[in-house]
Amino acid sequence: MSGLEGIKKSIDSAEGLRTIVNTMKAHASSNINQFQNAAKASMEYRKVLDMSLYVVLSNEDDEDVLPLDEVKNGNTLHIVFGSDHGLAGRFNERITSFALEKIWQNEDDKVIVIGQQIRQRLKDDFDIYKMFMQPQSIDNISTRVNELLVEIDEIRDKLAIEKIILYYNKPADNSTFTEETELLFPIDLLALAKNKMEWESKSIPTYFVEKQVIISDLIRQYFFISLYRAFCYSLASENASRLDSMQSAEKNIDNRLEELNFLFRQERQNSITEELNDIISGFKAIQQ
Repeated sequence: MSGLEGIKKSIDSAEGLRTIVNTMKAHASSNINQFQNAAKASMEYRKVLDMSLYVVLSNEDDEDVLPLDEVKNGNTLHIVFGSDHGLAGRFNERITSFALEKIWQNEDDKVIVIGQQIRQRLKDDFDIYKMFMQPQSIDNISTRVNELLVEIDEIRDKLAIEKIILYYNKPADNSTFTEETELLFPIDLLALAKNKMEWESKSIPTYFVEKQVIISDLIRQYFFISLYRAFCYSLASENASRLDSMQSAEKNIDNRLEELNFLFRQERQNSITEELNDIISGFKAIQQ
């Protein structure tokens, strides 16, 4: 019976693991929808910002429309988005390889990472300036973005930052996700000024606030929504990768359960056969 008991324990363990995997699948699937919807909403807000910047800049001369605080021959701030938790397939491995391929860290360049998992993978190759935890819900993304913006402001006060580049995974239609880079700073105000907008009314809206004040506020909102969208894309990709990983795990567990159940039935049949043979042998011995 020891063999049957061992197989039964393995079956119970596999079934318990399958329950956990199913729970993680449901959680990941729910998170994907939330983060993708948040990313879609951020894109709509981005359109509003683009329209607002167009209103403010459309009447400017080309030589007057320059990126704010433009720095020449400055340093680069790299921000890499990963995860805090494992069991996410190749999510962290792929963004790690992507960052190692794209980032060339000079002496005063700074690297900020989002997530403990990505920090562990990059700490031997880069001098990590700071790590932020990855938010796990929609409600916490805004808080983390504001913390990151404060850190960016402090770095720009200390160093001449020429570029700020984001590296993150983005959901894709034909696969789970794809790696992406985005230039957060400097912003090409000239391109935004030339970006023609369609209006429902015949006249373009106007504004009554001082131009530099409204541009500064819009640029701040531009930074915020770009980082917010990057967080949403990264989190949606993480959960999509985790869902794919859990589906593979579920398939493996089902195959293992099928094998264990077959072994259990076979072992049980062998045990019954041995007991019957013992009974028959005993009966023959009594007859003799």
